[in-house]
Amino acid sequence: MGCADSFLAGLAPARMVFDLDAFARLLARLGDPQAAVPALHVAGTNGKGSVCAVAEAVLRAHGERTGLYTSPHLDHPRERIAVGGRPLSEAAFEAAVEGLARRLAQVAPGLPYSYFDFLTALAFTLFAEEGLSAAVVETGLGGRLDSTRLCHPRATCLTPIARDHTAVLGHDLAAIAREKAGILRPGVPCACASQPPEAAAALAAAAREVGAPLLLFGEDFAAEAGAAGLRYRPLRGPELELPLPLPGRHQVVNTACALASCELFLDRPLEPEATRRALSSVHWPGRLERLGGVLLDGAHNRAGARALGEYLRTCPRPLWLVWGMLEHKDPEGFVAALGVAPAEV
Repeated sequence: MGCADSFLAGLAPARMVFDLDAFARLLARLGDPQAAVPALHVAGTNGKGSVCAVAEAVLRAHGERTGLYTSPHLDHPRERIAVGGRPLSEAAFEAAVEGLARRLAQVAPGLPYSYFDFLTALAFTLFAEEGLSAAVVETGLGGRLDSTRLCHPRATCLTPIARDHTAVLGHDLAAIAREKAGILRPGVPCACASQPPEAAAALAAAAREVGAPLLLFGEDFAAEAGAAGLRYRPLRGPELELPLPLPGRHQVVNTACALASCELFLDRPLEPEATRRALSSVHWPGRLERLGGVLLDGAHNRAGARALGEYLRTCPRPLWLVWGMLEHKDPEGFVAALGVAPAEV
């Protein structure tokens, strides 16, 4: 374990801590790096990472100098931060963590910060130092109290909302949606996936209260499976026949939300060839990822299980399921929503 890994391990909290005021003071001591790079801020329950991966590739293909900040990681925390489509190298991550830790000890002694706060500050700092023109930023949990909420969005995106993290976000969809809607900003447009009625009503009310234009999937933009993979009806301009960047029918909505978000961020129509090139290049590990005859997926709630089950029903049999889940994640509900009878579990 390197010095950076040891330092981060010491920050891992026994419980989640949400203190935006303290984090704002910390960023101010660093010179408010989050203000240097306009962001595309993404919240929701499922599909956030996929939307971010697609949006980053599309923005980069349209000439933006991009940063990508996502969570959680699969193997190592450096996967959370990418510049120009490339995750940080081990050496770059080690140097960046050590540098920021030293700087915080000098300029913000005594200010508290969590593991997630530190990595968020690290991403903001690196993006500012690199002089990037677009930061694609995924919320860690919720939106209203999430550290990423301090980014400066030019556009936002709300992916499908479902029940997850209910102990923190609330037990009904309206409460969860209100937490996610915390990323909305006055005058900043938001591309929104189709939502359950309860969540849709809460999001619409929040958007009206904040003064954020809400662009809806199925109304302002749309997509369906097409001959090339995806037929996309953009916010402006003619329909586009595009490749579907990631497997699974649920990625139709995710991809459409990513594309609409990019239109909003760029404030212009997407270039068809650049968009096709970008979508063909997207790789997002751990999301219906095939490694030989093994399929890897990180679904962990009922909505994710339904999407996974729909895909598994297209797979050849026999099917063996190797599955692990934290007890508080509702394993019984997950299996019921999966709706697939494997040969062996």
